[in-house]
Amino acid sequence: MSDSKAGFTCVICQRFICTRWNMPGRVSQIEPVCTGCEGQYTQGIGKPTDGSFRDRRNVIRGFSLAEALHDEAARQNWSKRHAIA
Repeated sequence: MSDSKAGFTCVICQRFICTRWNMPGRVSQIEPVCTGCEGQYTQGIGKPTDGSFRDRRNVIRGFSLAEALHDEAARQNWSKRHAIA
């Protein structure tokens, strides 16, 4: 595990995200999901409209984690059914 002051490793893409110059706001990196995965895995789903910005951002990060888990489960299921033994 990395030092939280220097950065974190994204749980989805496994890249190290440096947060040394992280500024609060829309594009800030929030552990445990990087903004790239956050955006990629929440494309095409309805975003929350109520609550504070930080609350909505936390819900979106939860959506991205759930979608990444769903994708990985589907990939493993497909591999199990179609893999050559």
